[in-house]
Amino acid sequence: MDKFVRSAGSAIYTHTPRPSSWYYQHRLPLSHFPLWLAGLLALALGGGCASAPRFPTALQVDRLGDDTVLTFDTDGDKHADYWQYAGPDGRKHALAYADHAGGAPGARIELDEINAADCPHFLIALDGVPFELVDQLYRAGRFRLFYPPARVICGYPAMTDLALNDLFDAGHSLGFQAMHYDRSANRLTNGSTSYLSASNSPWVSKLSYRCSFWWDVLVYLNPQPVFNHEMNGIRQQFARIDAGDAYAYSVGTAGLGTRGGRDAILTYLRAVDDLCERLVFERRGRVKITLTADHGHNLVENKLVSFDDLLKQAGYRPTSTLRGPRDVVTIAYGLVTYAEFFTRDPAGVARCLLGHDDVEFVCYPDGDAVIVADRNGCARITRGATGFRYDASAGDPLRLSPILEPLRRDGKVSAAGEIDAAALFQATLEHDYPDPLVRLWQAFHGEVENTPDVIANLRDGACHGSRFFNAMVGKVASTHGSLNRMNSTTFALTMLGELPPAMRSAEVLPALERRREAR
Repeated sequence: MDKFVRSAGSAIYTHTPRPSSWYYQHRLPLSHFPLWLAGLLALALGGGCASAPRFPTALQVDRLGDDTVLTFDTDGDKHADYWQYAGPDGRKHALAYADHAGGAPGARIELDEINAADCPHFLIALDGVPFELVDQLYRAGRFRLFYPPARVICGYPAMTDLALNDLFDAGHSLGFQAMHYDRSANRLTNGSTSYLSASNSPWVSKLSYRCSFWWDVLVYLNPQPVFNHEMNGIRQQFARIDAGDAYAYSVGTAGLGTRGGRDAILTYLRAVDDLCERLVFERRGRVKITLTADHGHNLVENKLVSFDDLLKQAGYRPTSTLRGPRDVVTIAYGLVTYAEFFTRDPAGVARCLLGHDDVEFVCYPDGDAVIVADRNGCARITRGATGFRYDASAGDPLRLSPILEPLRRDGKVSAAGEIDAAALFQATLEHDYPDPLVRLWQAFHGEVENTPDVIANLRDGACHGSRFFNAMVGKVASTHGSLNRMNSTTFALTMLGELPPAMRSAEVLPALERRREAR
């Protein structure tokens, strides 16, 4: 059913809308710019909305055999009315509500005994959460309705559209970002129009809840009201759903993380945990919830960099169309830790970009290979019948040599040099660049319709993008995009059961389905 309810303040649509019609039903009416601007001003000046759903802290904590018992007063009448039971591992595995006499827990509800097929499964995808912060909170006692967090490695670049396309198996975007170079038209697209119409975001058609794009104009100006609105909207939408899967997404977390960094992310994660506690309480345990995110965040302040002067000094012409051999189209839209370029001279532009202090490495396709180069040399990635090959004879920009030697000894590298993909994935989870060969290859082979000719991977502390956006945000306290571990590693938490310790984004939903079938 394609039911949609819209106002300037909210947007709720039921799972699952038709991808072919979604964009036309839900895009913002940008042709009515004065109305759009009036809505922005009203939201900005209003400055607030209801706070995000909260859940009370425990009145007391007791021991009962092997369990820890947490007692709550959920209605504020100063009487206990709700209990949670946590096992030796700290996970909350049972609930109880006050009996009719009041003041004492009634029959226990064992969460693991509730069949996943008999209750709804809610998945909430957040924007920009590094694994380490979720792990930190879990170790501190948060998110204990869930099994331990799993690492999730997103694609490259570490961008929302790419990652959530993979997560929801939604197909491919037109470009890495909403603003992209359209090869067939030989021009840059309008990034704002593309973003607000979701034309670069096929994954959105999979959602049961995504706040109205009216709210997106506030995401990086005043993100807290957006986040609060989303938490309440998710709660209201999920209240309408009694069975099956329902997917929700929060864009407000992107603004909070970008502007506030580590502390802001920890704060909103606690609020998300409160929302989950509230949902389980209201459903009397008859719900399964999964939390995940699109990509990580680097948790360092980032200064905006530009490559225009460097390119001009090398004789290239920054432009918006490709006409001559020295023309270069640079995408400058978000504030991210990579940069993408379109050119007829990829090798030359790549060499030029290595002259910038904030470029860690560059990569570009060359025939049947992907070249990765830093200031000390270059390596070639090629694809074989059973795995990828990494020729580091002229340099090792991905710093894989110490990892590949043990894999060779273990028989995980063939005589032809093809590396077992599963073994390399596991071996690089704590490496500077997780799962680098698969991710770099995919970046140039079908990840998007308009693949750039050169990608520059930036060091943390530097970001590339829109000068206007940078001035609007003021300080980029954290961002994402690069191949490194903090940018690339996010999380998955679920009540369905224990997940594999680490997965790629595309493996999350299949893993959840296996856990549900096992229940």
